[in-house]
Amino acid sequence: PAVVSPAKKKVLKEDSPRTRKKARKEAPAEASEEAAAEASKEAADIADAMREGFGTCLKEIKYLSERVEAVEKKVGITTKRKGTSSQNTTSPPKPTLEPGSESVNGTNAGRKSLAEDKGPDVPAAVPADASSSEDKAPEPSLVLLDKNQSTVSDLQKEDARYLEKRDATLALCRAKSDRTRKLAASKKSPYTANSTARVIISNRKLYQGYNPFAPIDKKKLKELADWLKSCPHYRTALDKKPRKSRTWWYQILGTSLEWLEDCHIDAWIKVLRKRYDANPQHFRSERMCFLDHLFAQQWRFNFKDFKDSKPDHNGLGRRLPGGAWNYYAFTIPSFCQSNKVWGTDIDDLYAPVNFADSHWIAMWISIPKRHIVVFDSICSSISPEELDVVMEPFLYMVPYMLVECTFSDEIRAQYSLEPFTYERPTNIPPARAGDCGVYTLKYIECHALGIEFSKKDFAKANGKSMRDKMAVDIFQELPDAHEFENKDMDDNLGAYDG
Repeated sequence: PAVVSPAKKKVLKEDSPRTRKKARKEAPAEASEEAAAEASKEAADIADAMREGFGTCLKEIKYLSERVEAVEKKVGITTKRKGTSSQNTTSPPKPTLEPGSESVNGTNAGRKSLAEDKGPDVPAAVPADASSSEDKAPEPSLVLLDKNQSTVSDLQKEDARYLEKRDATLALCRAKSDRTRKLAASKKSPYTANSTARVIISNRKLYQGYNPFAPIDKKKLKELADWLKSCPHYRTALDKKPRKSRTWWYQILGTSLEWLEDCHIDAWIKVLRKRYDANPQHFRSERMCFLDHLFAQQWRFNFKDFKDSKPDHNGLGRRLPGGAWNYYAFTIPSFCQSNKVWGTDIDDLYAPVNFADSHWIAMWISIPKRHIVVFDSICSSISPEELDVVMEPFLYMVPYMLVECTFSDEIRAQYSLEPFTYERPTNIPPARAGDCGVYTLKYIECHALGIEFSKKDFAKANGKSMRDKMAVDIFQELPDAHEFENKDMDDNLGAYDG
């Protein structure tokens, strides 16, 4: 027999009928697997393309509805905004989106581009049946925006900026004015009697400007004591000291339960006016003024002339107290003169009132509310009937002045000759007899600052410390207060005589 080499035997074995038959059986199996894999891949691609197209249609529907709303909204903005021209159709240029970035109008938000899903070398948006030729222009995307129209996001951002500026302005206005605050319905009745209603204070945040009850600076207190010791009348008895002596002036102010004179009351009013002029932001409103004791004194003294004078057919033409116009235009008090007009520039008036040279009370006149609040540290000192008489001049003459002294008919129409109402809260911290003047001034200061009348701060035992602090503050801010003589009304005392 012939000898067959191993290599030849291997070739023969590979070319044998059995091998060829086995190969024929395996070939169709591999082809079918490849075909199935390719078909599965094509089906997945088609499904992806369908999902992509369906999602695009949904987004386009949503986008069209947003555009309709945006157009309506933009029309409203154009008609309301100051300085916006209907002829101005220029819109910000449309930004170019990087793959995977968020669309300007939010339609692409949260969705990655097709290029990111399939890799960096795959085009961003290729339809399933697109040609690979570079000459064929790609089909336009359904989510492309018109460059001549503002997007929804642009309008929203513009609105956000507008609202932010408006809110900031309103917040500043609210911080400066108390016009928007109103009394509760239960506090609006036109009674003229004692009231237990709470006093509305515009800002309950303690010490937004400065603390009126801050501890006394002991160093400054010693400076004041040393300065008083240098006075030649330092050791003279109080009843024999000259009234313009600094030791008389500060001894009265610093002695517990001692009656405060008009000069002491006016000195602290000047301190408040000076602080307000320098830092109005420390107070609860920039539309207030502080009046001295002469305002209430003159108005009460001349009220009879006002009532006895006959008005004209419009109810005007009555005789007002001398200097009434000066107070109305705030040319007096002359110290820190502001020239602000009641009602136009001023909403709140604060004034001390001297009752029969035996008791001091504080008065807050609110022009917008047409209401007066009396802060009385010892309510038993004035009976309700007596208080009615004390308050009557202000209830009638303040609204009369707002009408009589207004030059503009348009502004005059905002006011009425109807008398104001008033109340006297009975739940404020009381004082001991003799400290009513100090408490009157502190009531005015705290209310103007927007600070509640704390029972702790206004405790009766704190009367002396309040006096000492006022003495130190006056010494530091108005060192010549003891020599001051109020002559603002001298030219008006006999305005209607002769």
